[in-house]
Amino acid sequence: MTTDASGFTTDFAAEFPASEADWRRAVEAALKGRPLDPVIRGKLLDDVAFDAILPRAEARPIAGRPAGARWTAMTRIDIADPAKASAQALEDLENGASGLSLILAGAGRDGVDAARLDETLDGVLLDLAPVHLDAAPFEGTAAARNVAALIEARGLRPSDVSVLFGLDLMRDLLSLGGSPKPWADAVADTAAVVDELASKGFSSPILLIDQRLTHDAGASEALELATALASAVEHVRLLPDASLDIAGLAVSLDADQFAGVAKLRAARLLWAALRRELGLDERAVHIYAQTSLRMMTRNDAQTNMVRTTIATFAAGVGGADSIVALPHDIAFGGTDADARRIARNTQSIVLEETNAYRVADPAAGAGAIERLTDALAERAWALFQTIEAEGGLLEAAKSGAWRDMVLKSRDSRAKNVATRKSPIVGVSQFPKASEVLGPSETDPKTATVVDMKVAPVQPTRIAEPFEALRAANEAKSPRPSVYLALLGPIARHSARAGFMRNLLEAGGLAVVDGPIEGDAAALADGFAKSGAAIAVVTGADADYAETGAAAAEALASAGATVWLAGRPKDGAAELEGAGVSRFVAAGDDALEILTAASQANGGAA
Repeated sequence: MTTDASGFTTDFAAEFPASEADWRRAVEAALKGRPLDPVIRGKLLDDVAFDAILPRAEARPIAGRPAGARWTAMTRIDIADPAKASAQALEDLENGASGLSLILAGAGRDGVDAARLDETLDGVLLDLAPVHLDAAPFEGTAAARNVAALIEARGLRPSDVSVLFGLDLMRDLLSLGGSPKPWADAVADTAAVVDELASKGFSSPILLIDQRLTHDAGASEALELATALASAVEHVRLLPDASLDIAGLAVSLDADQFAGVAKLRAARLLWAALRRELGLDERAVHIYAQTSLRMMTRNDAQTNMVRTTIATFAAGVGGADSIVALPHDIAFGGTDADARRIARNTQSIVLEETNAYRVADPAAGAGAIERLTDALAERAWALFQTIEAEGGLLEAAKSGAWRDMVLKSRDSRAKNVATRKSPIVGVSQFPKASEVLGPSETDPKTATVVDMKVAPVQPTRIAEPFEALRAANEAKSPRPSVYLALLGPIARHSARAGFMRNLLEAGGLAVVDGPIEGDAAALADGFAKSGAAIAVVTGADADYAETGAAAAEALASAGATVWLAGRPKDGAAELEGAGVSRFVAAGDDALEILTAASQANGGAA
């Protein structure tokens, strides 16, 4: 029996513009006068330009995960008790996960007991479930030997087992700022383990050029890729008997979906170029992708589910071989069963609903992604050459040049966050004002450094400045407040009142509304009763021109520090003369505004 497919067609597509010109006219109408170009064009950090609307490009699939091959949906196991860790691992593997990322305790951090991996992996079929070892700095060699011994004890052939051993000397060094033992001994121990594992027949990556620290410390996409290349070359220098053939690559992806896809595709192009430079044949690198820790928030943590879903999808489309979706509550320093289940199911849904794994390089031929891939690769290669010009990553780390590059990226990103050019939903934008937070994460513990001291970097979450300010203000009793002097009827002041309320609540400041359609005297009386130190005149430009100066003068006479929401085109000088000391508008440094408002009210310093 055959079915006529034409019976299932519709004329749905006919409702949409047929040409780019028609489409642009429709979009501009929807934007109601706002220009289109700033919406579809922009720059990532490091001046990497992107254009969201480009013609189809010639498809050039980038070799990576084979078409039709599912990526390994890893699940994070970080439970100290071996019996509970084993139960969690088996539950995850039975309910959608296909691999385990073991967070090993050490160097002051909690996690799986590396000496009792046989108990933690009890019941886990290691020839079916890939494993990733995430050890504390300079403790990876002992964990690698333990796993190799366990595999041998179970009678398994190393070639039948997939273990990402996770050894990375440069990551460990940059994390601690030096080595807790003589550097030559650390290098020799790593070289010995690499040789032992290779001689046993392990075919999965032994070294893992791990850029998650670089990412979480604030690096741009291009700098993260450049550091990966520089680290790979440094390992070739340090371990001359090893080869890139035994190395994999670990990266983090945030909620910028298209940048994430392009970053992974650029990583494969760059890795292939590096192999050619080193005289090696073509071979795809194993990419282990983790959703970003730096993008996770404590405020309105449920929104992290959206962020991790976007990042997981980008990793899958970008061609990652193994993916870990962090639980949405990880910023609290721990996680619960529900968060683990949701993180696990995130990958299952992305795999089963998108079918992205069925296609080799789904982004191939998409003009915007192809151009961004090339732009990232070109910028990353240039930054790699800059690091090499410093003498390589080790020398750049010792001199502080590499850290300066990371901090420059971090400062640029922090500025975008502070001005809400890069808004954080639930934190800097649309905060959940009534939210009650759990305990904060614990402070990281440091290890003693005795040799090869370098300029270290530390992971930071981009939401931390907003969260800290809000927490400090909410801890005050009474909470610092700001008075909104509302001009005109609701229809005219609601937009700017909503803007101010959204901003102030992001900093943990209480908002007191003045009377609606009150005159200057009523507004001043409301301020006197509010207990606030700052009054924000809030209304439409027409109301500012008509009654703004009188309201500002009355509020100033009542003792208020007077601000005004927006930046009116006309009459600014008159408003300033009446007592307005600050204009607050979109694009301003929100953190600086909130800090000033807090200090004026006796809140966070």
